[in-house]
Amino acid sequence: MRSFALRLAGLVLLVVVCLVAAEFTARAYWAVSYGVPFLQPDRILYVIYPELRRIDRKQPRADDGFYDVLLLGGSVLHKEWGVVAPEVRKRLKEAGIEKPRVFQLAAPAHTSRDSLLKYAAMEDAEFELVVVYNGINETRANNVPPELFRDDYTHYAWYETANLLAEHHGRSHFALPYTLSHAWLRLRQLLEPEHYVPFYCPRHDWLDYGVELRSTAALRRNGEEIVAIARERGDPLALMSFAIHVPDDYSFEAFEEKRLDYRNHTMAINDWGHPENVVAGVEAHNRALAEVAGAAPEVLFVDQAALMPRGATWFDDVCHLTPVGASRLVDGLFRASLARWPARETPPQRRGAEGASTSDPRVSPGGESADPAPPLRE
Repeated sequence: MRSFALRLAGLVLLVVVCLVAAEFTARAYWAVSYGVPFLQPDRILYVIYPELRRIDRKQPRADDGFYDVLLLGGSVLHKEWGVVAPEVRKRLKEAGIEKPRVFQLAAPAHTSRDSLLKYAAMEDAEFELVVVYNGINETRANNVPPELFRDDYTHYAWYETANLLAEHHGRSHFALPYTLSHAWLRLRQLLEPEHYVPFYCPRHDWLDYGVELRSTAALRRNGEEIVAIARERGDPLALMSFAIHVPDDYSFEAFEEKRLDYRNHTMAINDWGHPENVVAGVEAHNRALAEVAGAAPEVLFVDQAALMPRGATWFDDVCHLTPVGASRLVDGLFRASLARWPARETPPQRRGAEGASTSDPRVSPGGESADPAPPLRE
């Protein structure tokens, strides 16, 4: 009997040692390969969204003395594709804000799904203004056979991975469980590449599927979840419709030859799908976002699709903005937000506190929205 007990104890010890070694190896892998802190395995979304590190490092709070703006969206807001973030900072200073701070978490090709996952991961952060600008990248998601489309965008390998890791961000005390799940997922993705949509450019043999705008329902749901998170946290939220410019004489050949009403001809609309499907998709997404904002009185909807002028003065291509265009976008945002949320002397109460306020820009009141521009091309 004693011999059996010793063997059992030895087996248990061996299992424990193997699990500890496996956990150590898993943490070391994520730390060395992706910069996930060894002692914080719950920061696993750094793998997908390394920009979250700055949020965790700075820990923006309503009472920190800064006016913190969070930008969520795609490349239009990204520093390598335009000057929206510097324009936001400039506009805040012009409004008398002494310590503006802009957290630019937009990234090229990202959709409302990325905006939702990133915003949900900022569990303890608080902002004076959260701005969401998604619309065109969603149209790529439609370029897939109907039987492969998924509302959570897991017909992209990127989102299948992001969704998996998001379940563990801020929750997991151990790295081994999600490491094993991730390894199995990556193996399946490698064995079945034909089941997934390319992240940046659609497959040419799937472009005709883009006529069915299945992404609209997905964007609506992601927007509703972002609204729910902002409401719970007390963050003032601005949803913006997406502005695009497609000249009447658009063709891919004319784009390649730089004969269109763009300044730089940076990206062709064909990089998202058939032009008519992309235009229809953006318009459907804008209507869905307007409805999401309309159902939430505390949310500001800025109709950039109507406010933005069209032409080479404003647009480098179908959606990316010139410096003048970026300034106009930011002006439209702050004219609306300042009118909606006048200045306060004290910071807002947060997260369900009695008398909580859902908005506190702490800026001087502004005027009405800028003069409307022509709508999207029919």
